[in-house]
Amino acid sequence: MFYECKKCKRRWEYPLANCPYCLVPLEKMESKTARFKSVVKVAIPTLFHPSAPYYVLLLEDENGNQWGYKSEKEYQEGDELKFEPNADAVGIWRVKYDFQEGIEKALELVGGIDVDGNSKIVILPTVAKPSHSYFRDNTSPEFLAATIQLLLDRGAQTQNITVAAQSFDEMPLTSFGTSASGASPVAAAAQKAGLIAAGAKFNVLPLDLATSEFEKVDKFEIAKPVLAADLVINLAMEKIGQASATANLFKVLKKENYLGQKYLSSEAEIATGLELLLKNMICVGEAEYVQRSNKLTAFLGLVLAARSARNLDRVFNEVTQAFKMPEIVKEIDIASVPLAGRTIKEVQYQAEIF
Repeated sequence: MFYECKKCKRRWEYPLANCPYCLVPLEKMESKTARFKSVVKVAIPTLFHPSAPYYVLLLEDENGNQWGYKSEKEYQEGDELKFEPNADAVGIWRVKYDFQEGIEKALELVGGIDVDGNSKIVILPTVAKPSHSYFRDNTSPEFLAATIQLLLDRGAQTQNITVAAQSFDEMPLTSFGTSASGASPVAAAAQKAGLIAAGAKFNVLPLDLATSEFEKVDKFEIAKPVLAADLVINLAMEKIGQASATANLFKVLKKENYLGQKYLSSEAEIATGLELLLKNMICVGEAEYVQRSNKLTAFLGLVLAARSARNLDRVFNEVTQAFKMPEIVKEIDIASVPLAGRTIKEVQYQAEIF
């Protein structure tokens, strides 16, 4: 994505609000096609590019904009860069300054989403701890805001969008509207992480799923707002060594039902059963800055998308070369998971160390 000032015609590769020369808003220049101008083979591995050989390519779009691109596959000059969407795949896309573009491209790789003014949409951000957004315990407010803006740009209406979360902590749960002095765990976490403020900018109200009604479907008790939605977006904050998207998926269940299912079967079986029932759900993994196992953050610069939360978590932990693979996804053969967009080797490095 490039941005152009229509007055002076200067262009930028990052989303400035206004042209610094003319002080007028910039307009997006979306690339429809891109061809390779030059190709260089790199045979020496580095810390952030451990898999060699790889290819560094110069791309040019139909507007004359140029940028660099790393590829595991060799291309010839003049070849067009194309991506084939795959609804069964995990989509991997580089974030380049613009969250909304990254989310949109990742979703397109797995078949996209279809929304209009009548679509009922539930967004499930990760709400884990009452901490500031830079710790990446929770979905960042910027990522949530970009997701809401994307939906609105596609025709969704504010009144039909709900940002929902739930805590399985032992403390009693109340609604997000609880005062700061008596806030529930989920309310306190959402407040401190900036998620409530991010939704309020769009007049999107939050919902504590623990306060909603639940409906029994097969062996699961699922929140009615989730079942009634046309689209549910599992907006997971990915963390190295954890299955964040899968853990967030469980929050659509009644707490007692989840604990009962966990006692009777494995979490992998619970996740598989839920994914078969929730055909209206798609997962989007935030992975620009991610939390290591030591709680410090590392830059990864990615957005991932998938219909399967477990597949998304498996690919993410393979990309980051997690020291300890989460048990819930350990049995998944990475070679059996289809990918769309970037390959694992193109974006992989040991983020636990660097």
